[in-house]
Amino acid sequence: MNPALKTATINTGRLSAIDLVCSIMDSQLRPLDFALLSHLNDAPSLEALVRGASSARNLYPATGSYIDKERWVRSTQPGADLTAVSVSSSDDVAGTVERFLDRPLDVRCQMPVQQLVMRNALDGEVKLLTRFHHAAADGLSAAMWLSHQLRVARNKESAVPEVLPFQDLQLRSHSSAVKKSRFAYRRPSDRLWTRTTEPTRTRRWFTIELPAAELREGCRTRGFTYNDLLTTCALEVFRRWNRLHSGGRRQNIGLWLPVNIRQHSAAGFGNGTSRIRLYARYNEGATLAEKCKVIRRQIFWSNRHGEWAVPQTIPLASLPRWAVTPLLRCYLNRPGVDMASGVFSHAERWTNETSEIFQHVEKLESIGQLHLGYCVAINGATHGDRTWLTFTYDPALLSSSDIEQMVELYQEQLAQARREFA
Repeated sequence: MNPALKTATINTGRLSAIDLVCSIMDSQLRPLDFALLSHLNDAPSLEALVRGASSARNLYPATGSYIDKERWVRSTQPGADLTAVSVSSSDDVAGTVERFLDRPLDVRCQMPVQQLVMRNALDGEVKLLTRFHHAAADGLSAAMWLSHQLRVARNKESAVPEVLPFQDLQLRSHSSAVKKSRFAYRRPSDRLWTRTTEPTRTRRWFTIELPAAELREGCRTRGFTYNDLLTTCALEVFRRWNRLHSGGRRQNIGLWLPVNIRQHSAAGFGNGTSRIRLYARYNEGATLAEKCKVIRRQIFWSNRHGEWAVPQTIPLASLPRWAVTPLLRCYLNRPGVDMASGVFSHAERWTNETSEIFQHVEKLESIGQLHLGYCVAINGATHGDRTWLTFTYDPALLSSSDIEQMVELYQEQLAQARREFA
């Protein structure tokens, strides 16, 4: 092989269909990125974190690249792209994170992973904020990237000294996939009530911690999973939220649930996440356990019938970017597409590639992305007997007191579960 061609092959990689959609649907108003805020105990030094980040960019080459048309192109000198600042209070941390997330992240000229280290000048506590653009990674890949960085930083793994070749992520397919669930409403789900109708790019968040052991055992003995319970609670919160603000009028409430569609569920870096949609198709007077079983049936049906299936290629991808962008946006935002009322995600299965993120972590906050039609996203992570749920919201659409009320509704659902499981 020609050496120049070999170098070009190593330093570039093709965008998958999901990568391409995420890069095109990104906007200044609603950026398609998310962030993990890790509250670290016994944090590695800044130099060690830089070494780990550089290694992660070599191991996962898209994260040290930018997008040129339909390809990832490796940056000439990617570096770690890690900034360190000193903070002195919780309010200082919140403001620093907000400003960091409000900054533009253009994957056509910037690397899709950005980091900020915040060290408290008073007590030395360290918080690590890692921002991922969805064109490069989903939540599982973010955990893989961050875990590798921390393993290298703690000398548990050797650094990757040179960039590795790009590798395509292998996704599942379905021979006769359905486009929508048989449980879907005839028309798109209603949106959640908001104070205004003009969204912004600003994100705020509120995180709670839950004890998981008792609830997980209660779910197991009743024929559904802990994830089913947390998902049903989110759907119930959205249903009750709209009921509170619509004079009791019944509405069609749906939930957007991300699902892993990798051929090998725990392996492969990139975008291996699609979605299914779930609906409040149960009697309002049913027990929470009965509602969870309805949701379990919906999840089983949608997984079996391939509602999650995504095309391997985008038909318009061969057109120039200036032409394909408005066409694809128009198609994906066309009237009648059911984006559900809100989004919920939860991760609790961790491998050796992802578990390092929880070593010496006091708290993990998952600050989610907000689609144009959403005012709030609930993102959760469970490790051991602890679950962290982060409510990410647009402060122009919902106030902090609104979110506190929504969190209270969620906690009421969990209290009901504990009563039923007793």
